[in-house]
Amino acid sequence: MYVVRVPAVTGTSVSNFNHLEEITMATTKTTTSTDMPALAQKLREQLVSSVRQGQQLSVDAAQTWVKAVSVLPVPDLPVIPGMPVLPGVEAATTFAFDLASDLLAAQREFALQMATVFVPQSA
Repeated sequence: MYVVRVPAVTGTSVSNFNHLEEITMATTKTTTSTDMPALAQKLREQLVSSVRQGQQLSVDAAQTWVKAVSVLPVPDLPVIPGMPVLPGVEAATTFAFDLASDLLAAQREFALQMATVFVPQSA
């Protein structure tokens, strides 16, 4: 059970914060803690499976497209003096995903720290 203090409401406007009223909020538990992980794991597996199927469809479509346009001539790009050579597509992709992984790890650590702040401590 939680008690929340909110500004008292008079009419349609909120009065100042000097007059707070308490609202008691009851909490109920609809599922046990052991039910949630199994359900979450099942949803995770289904989500990942769906994403992988969509990715495979995209790869197949890209391969088909590349085959179709491979007969077209590809002009060489001009070399600009002083301009650095761009990394290959694989190197750029690896770098981008490494960066995303680092950012996700930092965000996870932050979220876990915030969770420990907001979860009520048991006595």
